[in-house]
Amino acid sequence: MSDPVETLHSFGAAITLGEPEVAADLFAPDATYEEPPAPELRGRAALLAFFTDFAKRHHDVSFTISRAFADASNTRVAAEWRFAYTRTEDGTRRVYEGISILEFTAEGRIASWRGFSARLG
Repeated sequence: MSDPVETLHSFGAAITLGEPEVAADLFAPDATYEEPPAPELRGRAALLAFFTDFAKRHHDVSFTISRAFADASNTRVAAEWRFAYTRTEDGTRRVYEGISILEFTAEGRIASWRGFSARLG
């Protein structure tokens, strides 16, 4: 089994570098992604479409993990993070801090992502 905290860091790097295929490949084929107020996404294909659209419309992206903890079975992670980006369309800068609870498959892919965040700027 892979290290789930490392998988989370790989996700952050892929989002920061604008690599939607790499980010989506870290998820199980039937994964769920919840980040209210956005609608829940189901399946790797939906995640790929979402990440691709985001990468096309934003730049100066950063996703930084401040703390992450895996449970003893290495199947769940709790993480605190900061996410920032600039909208290409109008130059608006957004910064969020949040927490996410992730569940992983036996193969080390993200099966479930439940996140909660607050906009700082």
